[in-house]
Amino acid sequence: MNEKVISVAIDGPVGSGKGTLAIALAKKINALYVYTGAMYRELALACYRQKVNLEDEEKVLEVFNSISIELKQTDGGIKAILNGEDVSDEVFSPTISKLVPVVAAISRVRKEMVIRQRTMVKNAIDSGRSIVMEGRDITTEVIPDADIKIYLTADVKKRAERRLKQFKERGIEISFDDVLKDLEKRDKQDTERLASPLRISKDAVIIDTTSDTVDQTVNKVIEKLKEKNLI
Repeated sequence: MNEKVISVAIDGPVGSGKGTLAIALAKKINALYVYTGAMYRELALACYRQKVNLEDEEKVLEVFNSISIELKQTDGGIKAILNGEDVSDEVFSPTISKLVPVVAAISRVRKEMVIRQRTMVKNAIDSGRSIVMEGRDITTEVIPDADIKIYLTADVKKRAERRLKQFKERGIEISFDDVLKDLEKRDKQDTERLASPLRISKDAVIIDTTSDTVDQTVNKVIEKLKEKNLI
């Protein structure tokens, strides 16, 4: 659909629809899709396996520098590859999910992650491939000069419903109340952390997905891309 090489940055809280939008949009404009959250999840899993105290920043960085973190695009989204092993399911377990915000709050970890993510963007653009990247600091830190910046939001209970559905699809048993509680805690951690907190870029297009279908959200972004003459 798209002949121009563009960068699309998508931010937003847990359950706002970032991944769903990014996957669908990447397919529509033939772009590379990158889920940056998987990179933090892989690191959290590696630390968990090595029984590393996440309060020990030096140890976490030591693990980070000793592992191989890969993302492989598939028709359904992306695979998380840790040291050559497909850990796509394991990184979404409740145990690892609780560790991710702790790892993500370490400033030196975020600094190194941003460097890697910027390299991904540069490599894609230099090779003539558009890129759609989603996370929580993409519009503000990773691609501050993105061709279009999107910030997704949604009612917290709707986001919890979506999160619960994701867990169930992965065979993870958890209650709605626990999901909601964890989500509210994660929102607080993401917005209050000192290192690259989740915030809305001043030039971002804000889309509330509470009542949207996937197609409706994608169409809203497509319209914005057309308005900016990017497709």
